Amino acid sequence: MRKTQERSLSYSDESRLSNLLRRITREDDRDRRLATVKQLKEFIQQPENKLVLVKQLDNILTAIHDVLNESSKLLQELRQEGACCLGLLCASLSYEAEKIFKWIFNKFSSSTKDEVKLLYLCATYKALETVGEKKAFSSVMQLVMTSLQSILENVDTPELLCKCVKCILLVSRCYPHIFSTNFRVSSLSLLS
Repeated sequence: MRKTQERSLSYSDESRLSNLLRRITREDDRDRRLATVKQLKEFIQQPENKLVLVKQLDNILTAIHDVLNESSKLLQELRQEGACCLGLLCASLSYEAEKIFKWIFNKFSSSTKDEVKLLYLCATYKALETVGEKKAFSSVMQLVMTSLQSILENVDTPELLCKCVKCILLVSRCYPHIFSTNFRVSSLSLLS
């Protein structure tokens, strides 16, 4: 009896998540889309939804990617909420952090728009900030730091520089051993 209830609950949650993702990408009304992204954010933060989030991870990443790449300036708040969802997703699924961070940095590198790159850095910052000093990202922090250093060496705008430095400062506070091994490269990048 209990397994049947769990399966039906899981199916219900999976169905709810699929519905949210569909509405995020297909809805035309800006306010409804924004409300739906906020519902997704709440869904991501519920610990009991982790299994469903893992099952649907690729679909979630695709939907968030679509939101972050919206071209209309009128949808800036929606895009910012999407970046927040991405950061919270990474923090919530810390055991999938390597996959998510690799995805974020890959999308950052392939993006041609600075405002979209900034959103990916905002997502990275949100993930790091949410996990904080819990050390949940210990296994992937070297990857994150190396990626941030690479970004730091190639930033083109003051906004990207500031957000990248904020991410690095967060790493230095929460993972000082990782930062100390990368300090020289980071400081040289900042000086040049």
